[in-house]
Amino acid sequence: MLLTSFTYTYIFISDRSTIDSFYRVILIYMEYIMIFLEVMGLLLVKWKKVMISILVLVLLGSPFLNLSVYADEAETEDEDLEVTYDESVDLEDIVSDEERDETEKYSAYIEGTEADHYQGEPIVFDDMTGLKSDRQTTVEGEQVIQVGQDETASFTIEAPETAYYQIGFEYKIEGVNVLPTQLEMRVNDSIPFYEMRNLIFESGWENPETFQIDKYGNEIIPQPIKIDDWEFKYLIDSSYRDSSPLMMKLEQGENEIELTVSEGNLLIRTIELAGKPSLGDHEQAEVTGNQYIEVEAANDLVKRNNSSIRANASFNVNLVPYSDDKRVLNHIDADSFNSAGDKIYYDVDIEEAGYYYLGMHYQQDSKADFPVFMNIELDGEIPFQSFKDFPFPYQSKYYHYTLADQSDQKIPIYLEEGSHTISFQITVEPLKEAMEQIERLTNEIQNLSLELTNLIGPDADRYRDINVEDYIPGVTDLMISWADEMATIYEEMKTFNPDKNAIGAFSELRIAEEQLRSLAERPEQIARRKSELSTGTNSVTAYLGNLLQAHNDNGIAIDRFYLYQDEADIPEEAGFFTKTWASIKRFANTFGAQDYEVSNIDKNNLQVWVNRPRQYVEIMQRLIDETFTAETGVKVDLSLMPDQNKLILANAAGEAPDVALGVNYALPFEIGIRGALQDLTEFSDYQEVVSDYPPGMLVPAKIQDGVYALPDTMNFWVMFYREDILEDMELAIPDTIFDVRSYLPELQRRGMNFFYPTAGMSGMKIFAGTMPLIYQSGGQFYGDTIHRTELNNNDTIEGMRLLTELFTIYNIPYDVPSFYQQFRDGSIPIGISDYHMYNLILNAAPEIANVWDVALVPGIENSDGEVERWSTGGAESNIMFKDTDKTDAAWEFMKWWSKAETQVAFGNTLQTTYGSEYMWNTANLAAYSELPWPHSHKQIILDQAEWIAEVPRAPGSYLLERELSNAYNAVVLDGENLRTAIDLASKRVNRETERKLEEFGFMKDGAVIQSYPNPELSLNEE
Repeated sequence: MLLTSFTYTYIFISDRSTIDSFYRVILIYMEYIMIFLEVMGLLLVKWKKVMISILVLVLLGSPFLNLSVYADEAETEDEDLEVTYDESVDLEDIVSDEERDETEKYSAYIEGTEADHYQGEPIVFDDMTGLKSDRQTTVEGEQVIQVGQDETASFTIEAPETAYYQIGFEYKIEGVNVLPTQLEMRVNDSIPFYEMRNLIFESGWENPETFQIDKYGNEIIPQPIKIDDWEFKYLIDSSYRDSSPLMMKLEQGENEIELTVSEGNLLIRTIELAGKPSLGDHEQAEVTGNQYIEVEAANDLVKRNNSSIRANASFNVNLVPYSDDKRVLNHIDADSFNSAGDKIYYDVDIEEAGYYYLGMHYQQDSKADFPVFMNIELDGEIPFQSFKDFPFPYQSKYYHYTLADQSDQKIPIYLEEGSHTISFQITVEPLKEAMEQIERLTNEIQNLSLELTNLIGPDADRYRDINVEDYIPGVTDLMISWADEMATIYEEMKTFNPDKNAIGAFSELRIAEEQLRSLAERPEQIARRKSELSTGTNSVTAYLGNLLQAHNDNGIAIDRFYLYQDEADIPEEAGFFTKTWASIKRFANTFGAQDYEVSNIDKNNLQVWVNRPRQYVEIMQRLIDETFTAETGVKVDLSLMPDQNKLILANAAGEAPDVALGVNYALPFEIGIRGALQDLTEFSDYQEVVSDYPPGMLVPAKIQDGVYALPDTMNFWVMFYREDILEDMELAIPDTIFDVRSYLPELQRRGMNFFYPTAGMSGMKIFAGTMPLIYQSGGQFYGDTIHRTELNNNDTIEGMRLLTELFTIYNIPYDVPSFYQQFRDGSIPIGISDYHMYNLILNAAPEIANVWDVALVPGIENSDGEVERWSTGGAESNIMFKDTDKTDAAWEFMKWWSKAETQVAFGNTLQTTYGSEYMWNTANLAAYSELPWPHSHKQIILDQAEWIAEVPRAPGSYLLERELSNAYNAVVLDGENLRTAIDLASKRVNRETERKLEEFGFMKDGAVIQSYPNPELSLNEE
């Protein structure tokens, strides 16, 4: 029996390819044998020597055992690795440039087609009735093509000849859509190139006529207004890596165009076909005269194509306007004007025709030692080649700069008398080739990492050297060629700043290059250092990925620009004494009352502390003044919360506010159990107010029969997956945790894995990681009351078993420092994570845009055939203090803030003003459904929200969370028995619960005085 068990264990471990586990099992069985021999009365010392000898032989022979695991058709355990591993790997498989998707990129599609570009005059289709279309309608008395959300429209256009054309649309987007319209375009039933899968059409946005002033006299960032007018745009790559519009081949005669909108809507009233315009050189002319026209970038902004491009305030004496005691908007914020494609427009009145120079006062510190590029248009066109992809050098401080050509000669511009439009658009076309090379290198390095995983398994033995060159011939030369290519890219980038020996913006490229050369120097160490290639946080691909991400930040702050003829008119920088005096006055002002400070209030007003940044508070205060105060007459003072953990002390000192917003969802229990909070169920309309929240999110705020907080935001959990990788592996989206387990062998065979949330929690595993599978298994943490924990319940133990076996048996990683990084590089292409991961991938991983998606959390099917997908969702909550003398006003305010209408207005304003990364994750589901989030993702999140449940916060529950984490760690990390770990945890939790119940008067001398009901049951009843 013992031998049979040993044999089964060996086979199991061989399948998992984990030699370290095999060593441990050998040691365990040797220990069993030693105990048996001792019982039999044999000479222990003699047999120990024998056993040690056997063990040494096993360990010495283990390399052959280990290598046989990876043999495709191994016949004996001592076969040589060179025979058992597929002989050798063809490097062509690693460096293959074949895309997962068969559609090629635009750069390959357009290469070598110059002779076939259309050369004639633009062709305009302004009568939609002449086009064969299934989506024609009448808008404003005109016939247009209309395509809505998730709809497809097709129409035919006639090309005069077979050639490559730019295609432009005169379009309008209906409604106040914050997100741009996104669509896929097909030409004659096919997608010509990859970039056509995601085209975007932006709305125009303008500022209100005047900037609003807050109650402290500061200018606040205005909410942009959508321009309800027709726009014109040629099709262009949504990433704007190309400065010029895309060209595509049309056949002579009729061509069918098909548009499928995935986000937003589109009206089209004019279609244009054109060739690629040619740009000449600028004129060399003498500039004379004394004309000087200055334009303030913040105050004179006429229009932009991204609502979040905004003005901001800086206490810099060199900026115009300037105030030493008030915030005045005096520059375009570099954090908002930073993405390729961002465009700003200004109107300039020229009183006297002639030649002018263009100067700018700007700061560009986003790319160390490297320029940011912009297209500069005059009256809708780039006037000459010099203004296409014009480089604005790195400047850590604001700097006056006159646009000059490559020979440092100022560029003259001829302007007629009258009104002109000047626009600036950020571009990255000079970096396009380098970025595509880096992306290709990243893919190739990932392919090599995968081959190494296939060779040695997921866990490399750090004490063994394997000369990878024997099994992947030419691998060191390949790595050196990658390093050489990186060095070439770096040298090419230095041409943009030849005065610098090192380019800080590309330092990660140099680090990656040096790391590759280090690996290539020691081929016998490559296998055990493979994490330095692709999977580690400091791997080569991590550096390359971070580099690509960094080069999507092209922020440039603009104070003003000016057209001048006499250099003497250029403003001078403030002198030393002026700046010093300004600094002194600013320092003196810090001793006065500060804006939104808890001490700078009117005690007659409702006092609300907010645990959020200033930009949130400014929008909230504006909404309050414009709507809540206007409707109710109740004045509100918002204050930035100094520290949410001091609310209990503030209450004890009589300094607590009437209402606190945005506190951690677990905090209301700690304050409420001490009698400091108002029970919200006492208000007659409480049920109506909470009807839009997931019931499970109310659980942490429940204390006995009362509820002491309203949810503010939710931290939803969903499953993230790489569509491209799962499609390549022909794997469907897993629906249950058992589906996930069935996928793991295929993932691990390719060096990939699944991410479970506990792997991202360092040290303590919070309820968000340990609760879901317990609840999905039908388990609970407490019974009818909280006096005794239900950790020992069979369903609860089953949930913990399923959780821990994912790591102990199914070998998913128990420590993943960055799921974000490994999801990007594809080594962990599927996993469960939360809102923060969602925001990060959506806004900071452009290289995998359009190849990832979200799905419901995989759960467990119950007896009724329904898959239960329970997950946590607590984030921030709102509370009212019991000792407020403005109870009715405070409740009116909390109801107003929680209303769907208010939440939608706040979320829209926040995202419109500050950008797509400022996503308001409201807990009000009715409001969430109307927020500007990607349509398809929003529905998944709403469906998952129906399964949100929280573990109750109760006396001693903090130890329940900790002991559950300890039990998990004991099983997964220390190999302890699950029931033993749970039994120990249960005893500790019960002991601590009784101690806390005595502290709060629910027990005395071990006897129950008053039962403390379990809020979990309230969830089930609802």
